[in-house]
Amino acid sequence: MVFCSDSTVICRSSIYLLKSVLKAIGKSLAECFPIQIHENATISIISITTNGKLASKVVYLVSSSANADMNILCQSIEKLVLNVMGKAENANYKSIAFPAIGCVQQQLTKYPIKVSFVIHPDRTDTYDAVQLQIYSLGQQEGIATKKPVSTTVGPAKIEVEKEILQNNHSSSENLKQILLEAEGKEVENAYDEEAKNNPPSSIISTLSGQLPGKRIFFLKWEPNTNPETLKQSIIDLIWNVIQNTTSYKFTSIAFLAIGCGEHACPVHIVVKTMVKEMK
Repeated sequence: MVFCSDSTVICRSSIYLLKSVLKAIGKSLAECFPIQIHENATISIISITTNGKLASKVVYLVSSSANADMNILCQSIEKLVLNVMGKAENANYKSIAFPAIGCVQQQLTKYPIKVSFVIHPDRTDTYDAVQLQIYSLGQQEGIATKKPVSTTVGPAKIEVEKEILQNNHSSSENLKQILLEAEGKEVENAYDEEAKNNPPSSIISTLSGQLPGKRIFFLKWEPNTNPETLKQSIIDLIWNVIQNTTSYKFTSIAFLAIGCGEHACPVHIVVKTMVKEMK
């Protein structure tokens, strides 16, 4: 883990991040953390110098409380950020690194989007894998369900839908052609024009034309035989789509099981990565 800023903010509830920092700064400094926390239990920001053990000169240990009310949550985060930045400025630090506050242990919603996984009806192995992964997620969150096809994480919902695609082809290239034809000639021309004008673009967005929904995102993606590289490429693709989805203020999105057709990517890796990232 490398921090390239003068100061770094860590929430007391960020167990993984806190452990990583403690490991990096060494035993003697790490032993100061619990003492500082105990002696300053009521203080919202605790400053701990790293003595050159990290790229950051100081770590600000902060308290952050989750709240289901979005307005209260936003106000508390704004207050926390202002307080920490003020403290850093007073110490003449020029840069600061923040975590995504509350997005792990406290399970605050990053994006309130309904996510569906669209699976070819012949791929029962993919359907079963997605169903099992979502069921496992529901069990971890303490959600009991007789038909394990969906789970709720905060106000967001992840579900799997087994929809019929009107073609026996399973590769993304074939599916792209099917979708373009179904959208209508005007949309197909718009796609061709965008692809011609911006060939390096990793994502092309078109209206849905005659299909249900508002937009369709066409993405460039290449499979990889290395499991770690494959997982990272899926993660990058998903977050690219999520960012574009939120920019349009959409509240739902349907994903294909990436690479599980003619690319023959390992279903368990694809499914586990996609469901985990959606969580």
